[in-house]
Amino acid sequence: MIGHRLGPVSTIFFDTVRKLQIARNLDTDICYKTRTLLEENGKLEDINEEKNALRFSTEDENLGKAVTDNTKTAFYNMKPVAMPILGVTSEKFDEMVETCAKELEDNKSYHEVVRVYGRKKGTV
Repeated sequence: MIGHRLGPVSTIFFDTVRKLQIARNLDTDICYKTRTLLEENGKLEDINEEKNALRFSTEDENLGKAVTDNTKTAFYNMKPVAMPILGVTSEKFDEMVETCAKELEDNKSYHEVVRVYGRKKGTV
């Protein structure tokens, strides 16, 4: 799942991102499979997995704002391929991006960040 506690417009955008990833044969759930892949590889030990919620927030002058700004930038960058999928004009797309950013803030939306790490076998 890319985003949690989304509003109607942000749901449309995140669903569109997922569709674009799938169209390019990208595994949209790879972060949840990484631990298993590393375990099956057999070259690491003491494999750990951490899941953290990363909030979209313009109130936070640090990470939360950067997450929101990066998300908006990503949506604007996908504009040429997303507009035909969404069936909207350029102006409507821009309006939807701003609405999405507001929804992310208002709904205290977040996405889950998964960190997987281990130690090479035989090292201390």
